[in-house]
Amino acid sequence: MKLKSYLLLGFAALAMTACDKDFDDWGQQATNTQPDAVTFGSGSVASVALIDFANIPEGQDSIQVCTITAPTSSYDETANKYVLTLNGEKDFELDAEGRIVYADFVSYVEGKYGKNPNYVREMTAVVTAYTGDGKTAVENILATSGTFDVKAKTTAPFIDSDGYYLVGNIDGWKCIKVDAWHLVNNGGDVYDNPEFSYELEPVADVESGDGVYNIKIIPASGFKEDGTIGNWGIALSALPGVSEPADEGSFSYSNEGDNIRFNAVAGAKSYKITINLMEGTYKVKAQNDPELYMTGNELGWGATWLKLFAVNANWDDSGYTKGIYWTIRYFKDGEQFKFAPVADWKDDFGGNQMSVTDNAEAGYTDDGTNCKVANGGWYLIAVDTKTQSLTISKPNIYLIGNVVGSWDADKAENLFTIPTTEDGEFVSPAFANSDNIRMYARVLDIDWWRTEFNVYGTSIVIRTEGDQDAVGVTAGQKAYLTFPDLKGRIE
Repeated sequence: MKLKSYLLLGFAALAMTACDKDFDDWGQQATNTQPDAVTFGSGSVASVALIDFANIPEGQDSIQVCTITAPTSSYDETANKYVLTLNGEKDFELDAEGRIVYADFVSYVEGKYGKNPNYVREMTAVVTAYTGDGKTAVENILATSGTFDVKAKTTAPFIDSDGYYLVGNIDGWKCIKVDAWHLVNNGGDVYDNPEFSYELEPVADVESGDGVYNIKIIPASGFKEDGTIGNWGIALSALPGVSEPADEGSFSYSNEGDNIRFNAVAGAKSYKITINLMEGTYKVKAQNDPELYMTGNELGWGATWLKLFAVNANWDDSGYTKGIYWTIRYFKDGEQFKFAPVADWKDDFGGNQMSVTDNAEAGYTDDGTNCKVANGGWYLIAVDTKTQSLTISKPNIYLIGNVVGSWDADKAENLFTIPTTEDGEFVSPAFANSDNIRMYARVLDIDWWRTEFNVYGTSIVIRTEGDQDAVGVTAGQKAYLTFPDLKGRIE
């Protein structure tokens, strides 16, 4: 009989003498010498060995978390129920031999500690025995055990926290580590945030050739010190037998198949390649959305093109937010700049080609076809490409939501401090509550969630489309941000 069914039988089926044959199909759990038992009324409870999820047979529905010597009861007719409490916060129904539903146990461990398999998770545990006459709903506590430990270790594929690199026909199969082709994630524990991505610029030789990209993806640890590949056995490849180009699919973790292939798309500005190391999947998305870049005298007049952030225009039926871009940057006295829809001198515009609103006393002037600010400092600039208008504002960043106890936008008490130096940090007020952090930049009169962002590990990720994963914080912590390098921390 499976454990779920077993537990549902209630008190009448949970007699102390039951369960001698109910789990004959349950795989034997590895055990070591048991530690000393803890008291349990007139009985006892003892720990079991480390529960390693990697050693649990597929399909097993129960797991032993302790062994029980049942306490005795004064009832003439007794029916008993056992409850395991982990860390003083989560209850599980036990059978008389100390087994609980495996899926529930996995869910609790991964939910509390994450999925990283490189740590042993130690939990405090207590067992409570309830007894009754088996005929009424009355339950009495027969005994509560002393505290003992339950230890567990999760299982997951290998994930290289240093990231992954593309190799392939993008450089004629040189098969070397190229820093420019580095897939990274948003930070944090890679087992909780297992997506890595990279935007690949179109490769002329592929686009003008057969139009098919052929790649494999190598973990950082797969390279030798000289940048050549030292371990092909951990390369991510297509699955065996898969050779047709596809924009998404599953991959082999051990280079069992051919190249991952995808087709070039005419007019694509880039290809966003995303892999999920927990799911073993990849996706390729051709990026065709308009973009906006900025250069100027402090950016080497084309040596550097700073990419502005697109306002999240999703769910905007009016189209007002489409084509609006923004950034936060420290401008020096007399700095000149202009814009272009590509990172190149094509269709660039600025100065007298734009309508300009200076809301921050930046001392804006028109320097021919260039924009110019007289007064150095931190500014937020917003460009509406539909009207070729530029608005210069103070770089106001706000907290909002449960961490501050209010969903009202632009509250002064939720405003970040603005640094006074080029290398300074924007610092939030201390969080009033422990919850998921929400923060945004005030851009024109646009809804706050269209210009929000979050910190993942040490990286700021702007919400330019869709939703973002939640990031939990603790009351009393603060957020520290730097722009335009998009670095952040919460502590």
